[in-house]
Amino acid sequence: MVRLAKFTEDSIIDASIEMVAHCGVAAVSISAIAGKAGAPTGSVYHRFESRGAILARAWLRVKSDFRNAVACHWSEGDTWAAVAGFLQWCRDKPLYAKFLLQCEDYPVFSEPLSAELNAALEAEQEALDLCFRQCLAHMPQGSADTGAEAEAVLRFTLFSSPIAMIKPYLLQDLNIPACIDDVLRASHDAVVAAYAGDPSLH
Repeated sequence: MVRLAKFTEDSIIDASIEMVAHCGVAAVSISAIAGKAGAPTGSVYHRFESRGAILARAWLRVKSDFRNAVACHWSEGDTWAAVAGFLQWCRDKPLYAKFLLQCEDYPVFSEPLSAELNAALEAEQEALDLCFRQCLAHMPQGSADTGAEAEAVLRFTLFSSPIAMIKPYLLQDLNIPACIDDVLRASHDAVVAAYAGDPSLH
């Protein structure tokens, strides 16, 4: 009979995501991850060469999930669908959302990573950047617009405004109330309409 491994790479990555979400990146160590996963420290080192490698794999999992659930709407240029998708993703996967809040762009990996992991990180970030550029291409631009204004409006619409609204609820492990959708929809529509129709923004 084949003996199944009691502690898998997935369970260790899951433990690291939960730890980062609740305690921040700085609180995460190999021993802390092992404790959270209920695994011996040796089992963690057997599967991952370093703390940084675990965090990198966790980041890749969360970012890939975010890209498939949320950033897919960016490519289509449907900014409200992207915001609504982001809200739903945060409700469905609050640990993932909190993980990203704690990590911002990249977590602090501390240790050097393998060439394979570095390549995977760069590829995932490039895939996200491509989705954003495709969304940006759908933004209306006046003849004097260099693209900076459109990018600023898009970043506010997709990131700054939604994050500001939901962050307090995520950090306190509270449900995001339905009224947030209405507030963000009103903000989204007003910003997009102002950008598209106000010549002073071009």
